[in-house]
Amino acid sequence: MQALSPSETIKSLWNCYEKEFPSNNNVNGKVFEEIIGYILAREGCIPFYMQAQVAYVPNVNYDFILYDNEFGPIALSAKTSLRERWKQADLEAVALKYVHRNASSYAITLHEREAATRVSKLKDSMAINDFILATSSKFDALINEMKKRKFELAGTIQIVTSNTIIDKVASKTRYGL
Repeated sequence: MQALSPSETIKSLWNCYEKEFPSNNNVNGKVFEEIIGYILAREGCIPFYMQAQVAYVPNVNYDFILYDNEFGPIALSAKTSLRERWKQADLEAVALKYVHRNASSYAITLHEREAATRVSKLKDSMAINDFILATSSKFDALINEMKKRKFELAGTIQIVTSNTIIDKVASKTRYGL
């Protein structure tokens, strides 16, 4: 039996969730994030960070960050519904691209009409690369493109570097100074 595509898997898991549990906006978002995390891991798009903070990008928790040393970070913003939340994802994308010029940012949603609307108005976005319906072949294409990347854990940043570091002072010199 052939495995379901990423979009088919999301559709199947989301339908199971909706049948079994009452709708709750906070829980819906967390479940959607967990499903996307499962898809990333299953498809070999690892390592990745969930609820990640990026150095020099204050006050932002990215739903997902995947780091490619050659091309920089990819941010995935998981939104069950876009409504006005696409603006938050767009501002987060701006902040990320301000620090990492080659970063890519995608808003992934379950709402078909809102995804289509945002795609048709993509030029209104400041930094989001694309809006993607999670249950579409476009999501499968994104996952397939990410599978070609070599993701790794991001390195640590040394805030200050220098060839000369003065870290202590002698108590007295021979001149009494």
